[in-house]
Amino acid sequence: MFVTHSFQIPYDRNIYKELRTMQREAASVWNDIVREATSYYFACKKWVSKTEIQAIRKQTYNLHSQTVQAIADKYAANRETIRQLRKTDKKAKYPWRRKYYYCIPLKKASMDISTDTITIKKVDYGFSLSDLLTKKKKKNWNEKVPKQHTSVVIPNRSEEHLDACNYAEIVWRNGAYWFCYAVQVPEQDLSAYEKKVAGGDLGEIHAVTVATEDRALVLSGRAMRSISQFRAKALADLSKKMSRCKKGSRQWKKYKDTRNRLRQTSNNQLEALEHKTTKEIVAFLEAEKVTHLVIGNVSGIERGTKKNEQKKRKQNKVRRQQLSLWNQGKIKQKLTYKAKLKGIHVTETEESYTSQDCPFCGGRHRAKGRTFICSVHKTEIHRDVNGAQNIARKQHHMAVQPLVSVVFKQPVWYQRFLSKKQGDSSLKDKPPTGKSIAGRTA
Repeated sequence: MFVTHSFQIPYDRNIYKELRTMQREAASVWNDIVREATSYYFACKKWVSKTEIQAIRKQTYNLHSQTVQAIADKYAANRETIRQLRKTDKKAKYPWRRKYYYCIPLKKASMDISTDTITIKKVDYGFSLSDLLTKKKKKNWNEKVPKQHTSVVIPNRSEEHLDACNYAEIVWRNGAYWFCYAVQVPEQDLSAYEKKVAGGDLGEIHAVTVATEDRALVLSGRAMRSISQFRAKALADLSKKMSRCKKGSRQWKKYKDTRNRLRQTSNNQLEALEHKTTKEIVAFLEAEKVTHLVIGNVSGIERGTKKNEQKKRKQNKVRRQQLSLWNQGKIKQKLTYKAKLKGIHVTETEESYTSQDCPFCGGRHRAKGRTFICSVHKTEIHRDVNGAQNIARKQHHMAVQPLVSVVFKQPVWYQRFLSKKQGDSSLKDKPPTGKSIAGRTA
């Protein structure tokens, strides 16, 4: 299985200047590909192939030829993804936006990796693209284009040996350049284990609920929801203030910097909570020796909430915003790859009415609050745990038996948020006293 690791490139003025120039050149490659492919489609009513794109882009830019081909590969993959999405969502658009900076994709031939350094290859032509095209139009022009091989050397801070690394990217993230590389990691072998099934139910209040036959783990998602809601409100307030300022003024730039800082901070917090949430889930699955995990597919639940009359009756404006801010896709992606690393077989299934189906009587009852009560047998079970078990039953057999334990957890607890009462050894929750996100971003 391939996973992506990264390390931050330490700041050096010359290195960062070279990487910035390469980013602008990569953006030029992307813009030219998008413009020519779109023009070709409107003229010929079909898309130009990836091979033709790569042939046109040869010996034109101050980048290594494999880097230019990698950008063409990324465009072709993006176009294919949009083609698949347009089967269900006609609003999905093919690449069209002009870019000023683009990530630097690197194939194995475009970089030399040693123990201490990584050398990124590039070329430098004596003519610019416009001058080169002008000269080629002249008759009997056979002047040889001067070509000089240059490189950018960055320190190697990876924890693994990168001899077998075939692909990497240099991206700008959080005010610094990062070297992201793909490495192959062996998966664990669980063939000696007895088959054991668990179901996973994604939610907004409870981010992930995973349940086996007799045990369950419920992880809260309220922290992630509160961060997303605060970010939406703060960005709306900043956009309102920016609309009252002249574009490009000093006050407008201050609001813009605040908006970028807010987005960066909230994205870092959400990503940290997503990793800690999925880490707890995978640790639970590993402790229970689960071999098969079934996750409910909730993709598209936020679509059509205004046009669909049935959805419109059920959901108001606040609920629609909560669904649009829900980061279920990122949680599912992180949970899937972490479970596969542990050797757990992961599949997805449709999850409608799984929280209302009763495993005891086989009927369907509406849950009240967070508790599901069977009106026939008068049994109670947490609605998310019931949904997780029913999701697993859609693909595998799971016996119906009383739960031994249901553990409720937060993704992370900090010691400063907890206190001990006198005479009581148990830790009680205390509201956080630190600065809020608003205080940190002001």
